[in-house]
Amino acid sequence: MVGVNMTRNEMGVIISVAESLIDLLGWRPDQLLGCKSHQFVHPEDQASAIAAWVSMVTTPGTTGYWRGRYQRADGNWQWVETTNRLDPDGLVVYTSMTGVTVEEVSIEEELRTRTQMLSRLSDALPVGLFEIDTARRIKFTNDRLHLIVGLPPAATIGAQLMNLADEDQLSLEAALSAVLADHLVDDIEIRLHDASRSSHRICLLSLRALTDGAGAVSGAIGLLSDVTDRVQLRRELEIRASVDQLTSCLNRAAILERLGTALTQDDSAVRGTAVVYIDLDRFKPVNDLVGHAAGDRLLAAVADRLRLAARDRDHIGRMGGDEFLVVCPEVEDATSAVVIGERFSSFLRGTVDVGPHEVDLSASIGVAWTSELVDGDLLIAQADAAMYQSKRGAISKVTLYGTREPACR
Repeated sequence: MVGVNMTRNEMGVIISVAESLIDLLGWRPDQLLGCKSHQFVHPEDQASAIAAWVSMVTTPGTTGYWRGRYQRADGNWQWVETTNRLDPDGLVVYTSMTGVTVEEVSIEEELRTRTQMLSRLSDALPVGLFEIDTARRIKFTNDRLHLIVGLPPAATIGAQLMNLADEDQLSLEAALSAVLADHLVDDIEIRLHDASRSSHRICLLSLRALTDGAGAVSGAIGLLSDVTDRVQLRRELEIRASVDQLTSCLNRAAILERLGTALTQDDSAVRGTAVVYIDLDRFKPVNDLVGHAAGDRLLAAVADRLRLAARDRDHIGRMGGDEFLVVCPEVEDATSAVVIGERFSSFLRGTVDVGPHEVDLSASIGVAWTSELVDGDLLIAQADAAMYQSKRGAISKVTLYGTREPACR
């Protein structure tokens, strides 16, 4: 195959070229002198030619290689391979150009086609994709990755994920170390700060090792999935499943679960759990005389008042109808439990505007307390019994289970 020697300046302008150019490309040397060589490169090969040129001219004394298509004098394209070396002074590039055989071109075209197909396929994926070497330098990323992380391409995976939450840094480090030790890494949850939302995006990271011909780990490929919306939807569904829609209190199942947790927790310096059972007085006449819409507004107002009266660690639930249950962990003794019940009672006195009418609000309250690991249903039954004892007496009373008379009037 014919070889051609030429020299170019650092701007790529052809300074000299051998007569053998005629045999390779059909051009006379004088036709190319003073021209920029890239104007003869096929449009599809321009990017790789420029990249090879920049890499070569920024490292004088090194040799660079490039393969692509050059335009022939007859308008057709000839595959060539060039070897380029910048002289130590950085003024002249010495180039040797040879033609490429049909077999070599076929292999080159097949590799280029496959590379293009994989690149386009990766950009179509709904997940972020990246490849790193063993030094954690990035070798490839797809467009989706940058959409997820909200950052432009970076040199290393650490820089690419620089907006990672501080508390997830150790998780990422452990995952990268594991995959580069040839271990599988699946669905590691990490959070990336999202400036547009002033919050975090929740992502799942999976990694697989890449190996060379000898089976040694040469890098890794990673998949990053944005599951923020999925996690948010799951949380919303969990909230809906545990919250009473009318009052925004916990529903019956959820408050019973919180009670079970409070009774079994052993990590507090204050041992003791109280339950406060609340039943509104004269609620049925409100529904009968003013209407169910007014009754609903009354229940919502009661829930708001209970939240104002509760301690930060208390849990408020609606048992159904006009009955509420408050689970109070970390209550030192029965006397303290009664004080908590009295606070709720005081907040449930007065009038409430339920639309065109005002109604008088009051409640009968029963309190039960234990420092032992007892069944939650038993504690609720005790508070319920105390509440009925209170209701049999005067209105707006708090009764502690096990006492004959209401605790306060």
